[in-house]
Amino acid sequence: MSSEDEPVVTVTATIMDGTVVRWHRSLSAAECHAPTVTASRNGVMVPNGYVTDVPPEWMRAATQAYEKLRRNPRADVKHLATHRHNIVANGPLVPVEGKEASSDG
Repeated sequence: MSSEDEPVVTVTATIMDGTVVRWHRSLSAAECHAPTVTASRNGVMVPNGYVTDVPPEWMRAATQAYEKLRRNPRADVKHLATHRHNIVANGPLVPVEGKEASSDG
């Protein structure tokens, strides 16, 4: 994948689903809460599209995150995040230090 194809990945703790990992196509998609694929202890979802539109690498990572969270809902999957909210939960997204050029996803 080229750097233009790299996802913006966020890891968020939620009340209903526990930890949720979201892969977004761009920073603006992440800021607008429009993920391409999400993973939680409940499964992997493609909210507004087709599985065939999701890069296979993202689906593999989402499936692995789901399996890890299914086995242990408190599993640490923060290493997947490329961005995090600055200051508060819905604050501006900023790159996770050391992940700016990473290909984890």
